[in-house]
Amino acid sequence: MLSCVKTALAKVEVLDIPTPTPGPGEIVVKSTMATVCGSDMHFLDEGPTELLVALYPSLAEFMAGLPGLPMGHEGVGTVHAVGEGVTRFQPGERVCCSCLYGCGKCVQCYTGDYSICTGGGRTLFGTQSEYYVIPFADINAAKVPDEVSDEHAILATDIMSTGFAAIERAEMKIGDSVAIFAQGPLGLCATAGARVRGAGLVITVESVPERAEMSKKFGANVVINPKEKDPASEIMSLTNGQGVDVSVEAVGLQETFEQATRAIRRGGTVSSIGVYGILPQVSMATMAPSFYHRKVVTTFCTSGHVRLNHLFDLVRYGNVDLSALFTHRMKLSQAAEAYDLFRDKREGVLKIALTP
Repeated sequence: MLSCVKTALAKVEVLDIPTPTPGPGEIVVKSTMATVCGSDMHFLDEGPTELLVALYPSLAEFMAGLPGLPMGHEGVGTVHAVGEGVTRFQPGERVCCSCLYGCGKCVQCYTGDYSICTGGGRTLFGTQSEYYVIPFADINAAKVPDEVSDEHAILATDIMSTGFAAIERAEMKIGDSVAIFAQGPLGLCATAGARVRGAGLVITVESVPERAEMSKKFGANVVINPKEKDPASEIMSLTNGQGVDVSVEAVGLQETFEQATRAIRRGGTVSSIGVYGILPQVSMATMAPSFYHRKVVTTFCTSGHVRLNHLFDLVRYGNVDLSALFTHRMKLSQAAEAYDLFRDKREGVLKIALTP
């Protein structure tokens, strides 16, 4: 089968590798669509394979006999083969899986926190292939309803879930004011999530014109260009000097994290979903009036089949349409070009649909 494989730091190649077979509890999915995510860029450009294996020891077995690391953690397709012990799936059914999967048996999984599993779960890899494996399928995969497009199924596996979770874990209340720093695909989902949950004033921070325009379509009342104005100062001005109730950092940079901590009101919440990559630490301003008596939460993608079904229902019944995020369509054989396009942010790219 064809697979997009990381063969060296910052390098992917589309190679012919063996088609996988399912082990116990696993299903093999025949891909109908995958995509490139910002996290893929961190895995590719900043994470040597040795470091990834140290973080996820099970990757060593996953990569055994392969020329590198099969890439991709967002995908949708049909069940090709079912492993021993799987009870919820049959060949031919359309399915997707959360980008972070859990074992279903550890303490974290028993409390529903599949994305922080300590019993063998990790990031899903290999969806940018003609076929890929979903481990612990009964826990982590969900059947995709006919009314839900492949595009929305893919978004539910990662950035829709993560962006919406930024708002949920901040415990935003109806009518609260929200500021969201960066309007890449993840930040745009946080903007949509704030609007769906009933936010009042939604302020976003973005300098790329195409992303700023998309932000307005997804629910932003005001978009601040950080190249023209200091975002935190402007947010204070827009909120009568108080700051917003919830501030979301959605890119993973020290500068935006610090701005987010300066922009909230006293007693407000900073919600961080940015991937900070190789940054060893981030810090916050202690002289800001909002430093004391505030809350900071960080969030992985909320995962599992129950979460996926909730997001599907938002698409089916909740008037949520995020399909405009897909700005480009390419073949799997063009995956290396897709990575270059995404890395360079050319042509107004947000999400790229990769099809076999």
